[in-house]
Amino acid sequence: MMSCSDQLLRHEQLERRRQEADDRLAKVRDRLKDGEKVFQDKQVTIYVAGSLARGDAGKLSDLDLFLITTKQDSDRKWLDDLEMLAYVLKTNNCLRYDRFSNDGKYLKVYSLDKCLKVLGAPEDDIENLFTARMLLLLESRCVYNQTLYEYVVNQVLEHYFRDSQSKDTFRPLFLLNDLLRYWRTLCLNYELTRDNPDRPWRKKNINLKFSRMLTVFGTVLPLTTKQIRDIATAREFVKLSPHSRFARGLDFLDDHALNRKYSGFLDNYENFLCSKEAMEDSQEIPETERRNLDAAAAEFSGFIYSALTHEKAELKRYLVL
Repeated sequence: MMSCSDQLLRHEQLERRRQEADDRLAKVRDRLKDGEKVFQDKQVTIYVAGSLARGDAGKLSDLDLFLITTKQDSDRKWLDDLEMLAYVLKTNNCLRYDRFSNDGKYLKVYSLDKCLKVLGAPEDDIENLFTARMLLLLESRCVYNQTLYEYVVNQVLEHYFRDSQSKDTFRPLFLLNDLLRYWRTLCLNYELTRDNPDRPWRKKNINLKFSRMLTVFGTVLPLTTKQIRDIATAREFVKLSPHSRFARGLDFLDDHALNRKYSGFLDNYENFLCSKEAMEDSQEIPETERRNLDAAAAEFSGFIYSALTHEKAELKRYLVL
């Protein structure tokens, strides 16, 4: 029987989306490279999150960019940050992506040092550092300064794996708990949008049930199956898309029943992407379509739950306790 990883690679529609994402990211990289004079000597790396980073790009995909610097705050200049952000805005406009969400509220230059120091503190959420850190590990693709990007990823992972050296009993519970915290934050943020008549909360709910869920639990599964035991392995998993991580986790479980259902799981996700594109800018989802999506979402999450509660998922108890 074909492995889940092979089934993913051979899924025609999702492969087409991966190619589309790669093509678009290449254009972003070229544009940012043209602005080398703006970014050089500023010790900054830029990565993309969202559908382009996950590799499931569609016609409505936007450019979700994060900038992280390794400079200390005392060495930074506000005008340097403004210059970089101005060029990023220009890049977004030149490539004809939609305006940044929330009026660019979270478009800023994040500090790696602060991202690590305030982990778990109130500032972690208030300054969006938590989201920047989680998306870096969960679904990021570098578009500027690959060398510094890899350094930043390694520094963040070392923070989570700092107790792992020479310990055979080490379990990556620090990282696992932060991922679960991020999932619960996403769920709470969704509830907030329900009271805003100008926000398409039903569409956000569908995203939560498909792409958001896959992003988080595509990494949670390899953690619970103890595939990610050390920082070196974690670095390799960061390079993979959420889909690829989840497929690797399923292959580790080696369960024929899950393997047989996996192609349907992929089709289900592709149907979600098509439905989202068909909605375009509509604020509401037709009742029949909503019921179909809810049924598909229940099947989608049920499959993920079956994997997370599998007997080979040794750390599954820590998802609850």
